[in-house]
Amino acid sequence: MASDTVLQLHGIGLAKSGKRLLEDISFGLERGKFHALLGPNGAGKSSLMKILYRVERAGTGEVMLDGKPLTNWPRTAYAARVGALVQEAVTLSGLSLGEVVRLGMLPLRLSAGEMNDRCGEALELVGLADRIADDAAYLSGGEQQRLFFAQLLALDPDIYLLDEPHNHLDLHYQYVLLNAVKARGKTVLASFHDLTLATRYCDQAFLLNHGRLAAQGALAEVLTTERMAEVYRVDARYSEGIVRIEGALAQSNAN
Repeated sequence: MASDTVLQLHGIGLAKSGKRLLEDISFGLERGKFHALLGPNGAGKSSLMKILYRVERAGTGEVMLDGKPLTNWPRTAYAARVGALVQEAVTLSGLSLGEVVRLGMLPLRLSAGEMNDRCGEALELVGLADRIADDAAYLSGGEQQRLFFAQLLALDPDIYLLDEPHNHLDLHYQYVLLNAVKARGKTVLASFHDLTLATRYCDQAFLLNHGRLAAQGALAEVLTTERMAEVYRVDARYSEGIVRIEGALAQSNAN
């Protein structure tokens, strides 16, 4: 494992209602690298993300930040270091866009002036600066996703956790916002269904299948033709930084 690993997972497991969701997941995030968390629906990506942003608690194993167990990190201190774009439903009624963004910065204990500056810059980046005083409850799904991106970019944590960051976004903002995260040069773990986005932005990948880690490493090592056939059930090739998908495999070939 790399000597400059900032976040480490050791033997992470999770089960609910007798169903195994994750089993023996171990890997590390290298400081300053953009990592992809890949896998089909039901592979365990969201369950693992929830453990990392502390909505769920692992049943087995340990998460460590800078060599210190997650359980030893106070929530506020952890939230200042590790920020998340999540898929959890939230109620924003009565909160302005500016208030939502500022709430995300509370762990940093910034001055009012710096908080306002960060808020304005982040909302400008996501195309919502002119609506800073609007009630966030009236945003569309895509606008709400952009608002949560603004909240995370204003916080600008050491580690970005992005759970399906392209959800609800049109193509323009998918690239604008992922470019903005990439430009920060921070440590990132992003779960993707879209392999095109993953290969465009990521340095390393972790591939989950049926709750287990099927592969990890450079994209070329993870996205082999055989593995994409087994995990994604598609006929695909990864070459020169691009995944080319010919189509779905016949059911008899996919099993």
